[in-house]
Amino acid sequence: MTTSQQSAWERLFPDRDFSFSFGTRPADARAFFAEGEEHDALLKQRQAALDEAPCCHLFESPEAAAAVTESIRWAGLESGDCRQLALHWEPDFLILLPGPGEQFLFKAGAVCFPSSWRPEEKIGLPLHAIHTPVPTLNENLGTHIDKFLSNLKPGTSWQRFNWGLSGSPDLNQHPRLNKRQLTAPLTPEKTWIRIEDQILLRLPDTGAVLFGIRLVNISLVDIKKQPQACSGLHRAIKTMPGNIAEYKSITPVHDDLLQFLRA
Repeated sequence: MTTSQQSAWERLFPDRDFSFSFGTRPADARAFFAEGEEHDALLKQRQAALDEAPCCHLFESPEAAAAVTESIRWAGLESGDCRQLALHWEPDFLILLPGPGEQFLFKAGAVCFPSSWRPEEKIGLPLHAIHTPVPTLNENLGTHIDKFLSNLKPGTSWQRFNWGLSGSPDLNQHPRLNKRQLTAPLTPEKTWIRIEDQILLRLPDTGAVLFGIRLVNISLVDIKKQPQACSGLHRAIKTMPGNIAEYKSITPVHDDLLQFLRA
């Protein structure tokens, strides 16, 4: 367990009832995209995803050309395209362009490690619709997300976290790969909390938004060793509406999870 992972747990699982929130805090985009200890291994996995199914993981609409070029420069590269960015950065990234009203639309990027969603079906959609259907998200937060993005100041970045459960530690969980699903009875040793560390950066020249997603997998066995995180996760699951539990793949092991985290 690293210090950054533990702090993520503390932020993700506070001692309060579950609620869907787009909570953000100021962040350092340079640090977010910087190389980590697993850089070579991550890039190898990213390369494999792009080679095996580029149409599922790599996207670059013509109208995003200027924003892609600006992203290339921001990354410190002299030239290139989304594929070169995908093999330069460890996190996934989406490039969002201003659209109708206050919406920002997914027009380019590389999503090599999707969390059980199909990025190829989301081109042209606003950020709050990318993970559709997320129960209550569009109804309660869609307008808020649009306003937040439109009010982002150029050059500033904000960070947020999202989480779910998975029966596989693999980073690439595109539905085409049919990764192991959680089924009862719960097997804690084969259950992971899948955390998405997300960042939003407004590019100063084009006004596009760079949306980065860095994944952290934490074993359920490890989280049980952290009393504060364990208690917060137990309360979140216990108070979570049924449709949200279904979305987060919790329903099949809901009762087993509560018993394991409470024991």
